[in-house]
Formats: sequence, C-alpha cells, structure tokens
Amino acid sequence: MTKETMPFVLKERDIINRVIARFGNEAEAWGWLNSTPLPGHGESTARNLVREGRAQDVLAYIDSVDAGVHA
Repeated sequence: MTKETMPFVLKERDIINRVIARFGNEAEAWGWLNSTPLPGHGESTARNLVREGRAQDVLAYIDSVDAGVHA
C-alpha cells in the first residue's frame, strides 16, 4: 500500500464494515463494492466512487438503503 492509495483503502474498509452484515460475509461485501453499480451513479461501483473521491456518495447511498429508500 502506498501513501497515495492508503486513504482509498481506509475508506473502502469503512464502507465494508458498514455493509458486511447486509451481505453475510466479507467476501460478498467486497464483491458488492467492486462490481455492483450504485443507482443514480450510472455504471459506477462503490469502489469507482471512492477512487474518484466520492466516498460520501457511497455512504449516503448506504444511509438511504438503511432508511428504506432503496430496496
């Protein structure tokens, strides 16, 4: 891990910790982060958004799911 990638990795880990219970295990949570486009963000996955400096968008999406906005 380099100094440049460390902030992204830490944010990804925070996101994984927030969603792991939803997916049942860490591997499934990482799969979601890496490959599932988020509604409202075109084809961007959570990982793409984090790497673009948009981790807050991912966290806002997770909050909206938790609030029942997205099924």
